[in-house]
Amino acid sequence: MKFVLEYMTSTGAFRNMANMANPWFRIFPPEEIAEDPEFIGESGVKNMPDRGAPAIAYFMLMFTTNLMKKIVLETNRYARSFIKTNMQRINRCRHSRVHQWIKTGPLTINEFKGFLAAIYNMGLNKRPTLQCYWKKGKQEYKWFRKMFPRNRFQLILKFLHVVDNRKISGRNDPTYDPSAKFKPILDSLNMRSKYLYTPERNLSIDESLVGTRARSVMTQYIPSKSHKFGIKLWMLVESISGYLIHSTVYRGRRFDPVPDGELQSSMVVKSLLNVSGLFDKGYHVFCDSFFSSLSLASELLLNRTFMTGTLRSNRPMPQRIKTPELRPDECVFMRRQETLVCAYRQNKRKPVRLVSTFCKAGVSPHGKPTAIESYSKNMGGVDRNDMFTAFYNDERKTVKMWKKSCLIFFKDS
Repeated sequence: MKFVLEYMTSTGAFRNMANMANPWFRIFPPEEIAEDPEFIGESGVKNMPDRGAPAIAYFMLMFTTNLMKKIVLETNRYARSFIKTNMQRINRCRHSRVHQWIKTGPLTINEFKGFLAAIYNMGLNKRPTLQCYWKKGKQEYKWFRKMFPRNRFQLILKFLHVVDNRKISGRNDPTYDPSAKFKPILDSLNMRSKYLYTPERNLSIDESLVGTRARSVMTQYIPSKSHKFGIKLWMLVESISGYLIHSTVYRGRRFDPVPDGELQSSMVVKSLLNVSGLFDKGYHVFCDSFFSSLSLASELLLNRTFMTGTLRSNRPMPQRIKTPELRPDECVFMRRQETLVCAYRQNKRKPVRLVSTFCKAGVSPHGKPTAIESYSKNMGGVDRNDMFTAFYNDERKTVKMWKKSCLIFFKDS
C-alpha cells in the first residue's frame, strides 16, 4: 500500500484525480456576480514628514542620509586606495585631474548632494557630452559651474563607489555575486519603498531592462526591448501608479538557478510577493504570458492572492481554450472552481487566452471580455514606472556596468 501511495504521488496521480473530480465546464456570460473577495491590506502612505515639510524632506525619505554617508565613505576609501596604488603614474602626469582631488580633499556630504543634483539636472537638460554642461558661450548653463568645477564632478564620478572592494569576493570564488557593487542601493530602495507606502489591491509584475552593453555575466539580450542588451530586473509595482514595491536583479542561470520541477516565472512571482509581505491579504496580481500558468494561479490562491494573466498556447489548459474556433469578436469561457479561463479573438487577429482567479465571465459594451479589459487597464504598471524614470534619464556610455545601474537607481529613488 505504501508503494502504491508513493507511486501515485510521484506521478501526479492525485492531482489528476482531483482534476477529474473538478472538471472544466463551459459557462456563458453574464456569470452571476458575487461580492469581491475581502481585501485586508491597509493601502496608503505612511511614516511621512509633518505637513508643510519642504520638498527635499520627501526626497530624503527614499535617499536617506545613512545611504549618502555610506556612499561618501566608500568613495573616499576607493579614492585613497587608487591614489596610493597609482602615485608614481600620477606624479609623472602633471595634468592629471587626480592632483585636484589631492589638493581639494575628500568628498563631503554636501558635495555629494550637489553631485546628485547635477545628475538629475542632466536628465532634464540633455546635452551630447558631460563637457557641454560646463562650456561657456551662447548656450552656456551657469548653474553647473556654480555647483563645482567640471574636473571635480568627473573625479567624483570616477571614484564613485558603494561598497568596499576588499569585501567583494573574486570571480572564481564560490560566494561571488556579480551584483555586489550596486546591491546596497537596490536593497535600500526596496526597504524604503515598503516602509513608506502600502500599495492598493491591484499589482503588476513584469521585467525591466537597464540598458548597457558592458561585459558582464548578468547582461541579457531581449529583442523586444528598446535597449535590447542590459541588466534584467524583475519588478513588482502598483498597477495604477507604477510605484515600485520591490525589484530584484536577474544574475543569470549560474547565480539564480531554478529548482527542479518549477518554472522560473512562477518562482519570480512567488518570491516577489513573499519578500514584500503581500501574501494572505487579498491582493490581485496581473502578469503577462511569460509568468502566467494555471498551476501558478492555483498556488497563489492557496495564499489568498488572486491572479489575472494571459496564457501562452503551449501551457496546460482546456482544449477548447487552447485551440478555439472563434469568429471575429467572439469569446469563450470555461471554469473550474475559482479559476476562470477564456479565449477571445479580436477582428482577424490571433486569439488571446487568459486565466483569472478574480474576474467573472462577462462581456463589456465594447464586446471584449471584462477580464481582458481589466488586464489591459492594470498590466502597464512597470511600463509606467519606466516612463517616469525616463524623464530624468541621461544615459552615458560606460564600461562600468554597476556604475550605470547605480545612476539608474539614483533616479528611481
